[in-house]
Amino acid sequence: MGGKGIILIVLGFSIIFLVIGHNFGNLSGRAVDNETKYYVETTAHNIAVTGANMAANEIFMDKLWDDGYSNVSFSGGIINVYVSNTTGGSTGKVKICHIPPGGSDGYTLEIASSAVPAHLAHGDYLGECGGGGYIPQIATIISEGTYNGVTKTVVVELRPSNFAKFGNFYSSISAYPATGDTFNGPFHVNARLTTYGTPVFWGKVTSKNGLTKLGSPKDPKFYGGFEDGVDIPLEFDTAGLRSNADIIFKDTTGNGYKIDVQLYFNADGTITHSQSINSGSWSAPQTENISTLAPNGIIYVEKGNVYTKGTVNGSLTIVATKLGKNGCGNVYFEDNITYKDNPVTTPSSDDMLGIVAEENIRIKDNATTRGKNIYTQASMFSQNGNIGPEDGLVSQDFLGNWNILGGLIAKTTRVTATYSGSTPVKGLRFVHTYDERFLIKVPPAFPHTKNFEVVSWYE
Repeated sequence: MGGKGIILIVLGFSIIFLVIGHNFGNLSGRAVDNETKYYVETTAHNIAVTGANMAANEIFMDKLWDDGYSNVSFSGGIINVYVSNTTGGSTGKVKICHIPPGGSDGYTLEIASSAVPAHLAHGDYLGECGGGGYIPQIATIISEGTYNGVTKTVVVELRPSNFAKFGNFYSSISAYPATGDTFNGPFHVNARLTTYGTPVFWGKVTSKNGLTKLGSPKDPKFYGGFEDGVDIPLEFDTAGLRSNADIIFKDTTGNGYKIDVQLYFNADGTITHSQSINSGSWSAPQTENISTLAPNGIIYVEKGNVYTKGTVNGSLTIVATKLGKNGCGNVYFEDNITYKDNPVTTPSSDDMLGIVAEENIRIKDNATTRGKNIYTQASMFSQNGNIGPEDGLVSQDFLGNWNILGGLIAKTTRVTATYSGSTPVKGLRFVHTYDERFLIKVPPAFPHTKNFEVVSWYE
């Protein structure tokens, strides 16, 4: 057995080594293949990212840019970039329903015809989403990087920064946040923030030029943190407000008269409206469904004022403009204005109100507001003025709360109460709750910044 046994043992080890060698060879080959595949895919991905950054930079510099790139050589590969931009300058736009990655709700875009194939390829479809509506300003970049036959895609969405995302935003502070005042959500002043006593800020607070503390004690509460050196000028773009308005209230006599409009909300989803030309008598009230009167959700008053109150059942933005006419561009709350479904207790609520005034927003001093707590649910924007109660409510012999759910964006602040030292003794304490929905969804065509920012980046 000695000779045969040795031969068998040698053959056995030879076979084992051959198998092991073969496996090692396969393993080495697969490792090389994997490394090559990883290199190719990584390079294709990096080329796509480069294309997305190039396109984003073009849009930052020119918000109308929608040219894209075609077969641009880069790093041994090719860049193709398709851009859909609702503000772009290309002619021959095509309406599509854009479905973002992840399958969230789609929205209607108007894009250059050259970008259509790329959109259809990733799940968009021709035509409007759900019958149309207001088309927001948004740019979508689809960047394809191709290397060695492998293509990777990066999708970037950009849109203007909407001012409704702020709980409070002011160009400057003239009436200081003070003891008894409570603020929620992002708070920004594009100047120096001055506080008096112990106001409470639950959201993050930012300012451009630092902080001054007044009163006794000098102890503002910044529970969301404070940061200075943040510059966000109140430079806005209201494109879409007038052009997309469903109804424009204005003087049609040709005399340039002021027009006042009453807009009273009803809990059944209707709105009762009436108008007065040149301070004359009010027209007979008309009641219509909000969805019928304003399917895009925008009511525009030209050279006039708005008087409003009631229970909002729907989504709407109201605009009052001055356009050079004295005594115009104001919005007045004649009573409480609230949502039918409060989003704090009913998170699924789709009731939403935007108030835009070229001048001021005021709570009227009348029998329904004097001596009472006030409730206002809306995001409010005052272009050239401020937001708050009329003087009589500030000095009334009563101390109540102005309960706000939403946001205040204005050129400056307005006093709401009369103080003794750091303590409010008359008027309305400012009690603010931020509407968290405004972080991702805002009232129709609400004012936004002029330039775009990246809001999502999918790889």
